[in-house]
Amino acid sequence: MDISVVVNLNARKGSERFAEWARRLLPNSKVIATRSVDDVERFVRESMGGKAPKVVLSGGGDGTAIGLLDAMRAKGLEFPALGLVPLGTGNAWAIGTHAPSPRKALEAIRRLVDRGEQSVPTSDFWLMEVEGRLTPFADAGWGAEILHDYKQQRLSAPPFLRKFVEGKGGYAASIFGRTILRNVLSPKRPRVRLINLGEAALGFDASGKPVPVPGGARGAVLYEGPYGVAGAGTTMELGFGFKALHFARTMPGRMHTRVYAATAAQATGRIVDLWRGVHPIPHSHDFLLTHCRMEFDGEVPVEVGGDVIGLRRQVEFRIAPMVVPVVDWAKLRARA
Repeated sequence: MDISVVVNLNARKGSERFAEWARRLLPNSKVIATRSVDDVERFVRESMGGKAPKVVLSGGGDGTAIGLLDAMRAKGLEFPALGLVPLGTGNAWAIGTHAPSPRKALEAIRRLVDRGEQSVPTSDFWLMEVEGRLTPFADAGWGAEILHDYKQQRLSAPPFLRKFVEGKGGYAASIFGRTILRNVLSPKRPRVRLINLGEAALGFDASGKPVPVPGGARGAVLYEGPYGVAGAGTTMELGFGFKALHFARTMPGRMHTRVYAATAAQATGRIVDLWRGVHPIPHSHDFLLTHCRMEFDGEVPVEVGGDVIGLRRQVEFRIAPMVVPVVDWAKLRARA
């Protein structure tokens, strides 16, 4: 089986140790350690030529996998089976594919190779495009603020305290100690207008069943008002098991688009339900869309696949025209 392993050494858990595991467990694979987008693009340009490997294991966070896909798309390559290995911070997309620990992921692939199998089980995964970049999720408002606050918290902590401000505990500390506190104290709430630019919008009934949105045709304003989070995705997770987009895998070719309009104080009281993806939940406006635009009343931070891309007054989300065959780790474990 033709396998390449890409390891992002800048990821939170990314290290040469994982690369060494890969070289030892998968001796016939190509293992590439990277530190930048340029390294990833060079790998795709020089190592893949005109054809991608059968399987590419992406060892890093969401940004590592997205960078690989963008580089392959730019070269016109057919996407390989993409195995997401959780070496990053939130690992949203990897969690959504039931990814095991990095070592167990390699061992599962090794068992298939030892048996002489020539393929891995995959599931088709739709992605979005945001400003020309492929991504499984993107948002504005609290989502981008939380990510920025978490990263700043890690960077500002002394080295001996770094382990206490990382992971789920650090994420929660950032949410409550920085993002929510700042928004509770803010005298003004931002506003957003959500406009449908694609196929007729679908919403959800109380049981979570998709239903047509009255007056939800192309061009319709689906929501206008205050918001805390406004975003979309094709994966349920936004990192650390936070099921913020719990309808994302409901229908192929649709993205779960969500505007959560509660105040920071109201959201705090609902944090457990929000984390678990409870439906219905007050102040949440949820749609299945193919293309939309969000217009804000000021410049707001926007994050795409775990990276804050800057401040925007408007942003478009659309379903990408291609699907990615993503390694289904649950099925692989059953086979291996």
